Amino acid sequence: LHGEDQMEQSPETLRLQEGESSSSNCSYRDISFKGLHEYRQDLGKGPRFLFSLYSIGEEKQKNRLRATLLKKESSVYLNAPKPEDSATYLCAVGAQFSPGY
Repeated sequence: LHGEDQMEQSPETLRLQEGESSSSNCSYRDISFKGLHEYRQDLGKGPRFLFSLYSIGEEKQKNRLRATLLKKESSVYLNAPKPEDSATYLCAVGAQFSPGY
């Protein structure tokens, strides 16, 4: 995030049982919006890019994770998670972060 960019993810932590669907929101205040980016971080590893959203109303899905970009926030929904979905999911506004693998 840069300068005036601010991002808040709520709830900050979700603990789900297998098959228990849930959602979270990423809200932002960004004067120069350049896209909202979703990442997955597995334990002991760096963040891995999933997808970006650029237009209000845009929706993307990767496996059981679906996100929709709304005005000033995104809604992220994890549908019927399985044990392999256990990870930290992050959202960010601005330039895409591309860690080396």
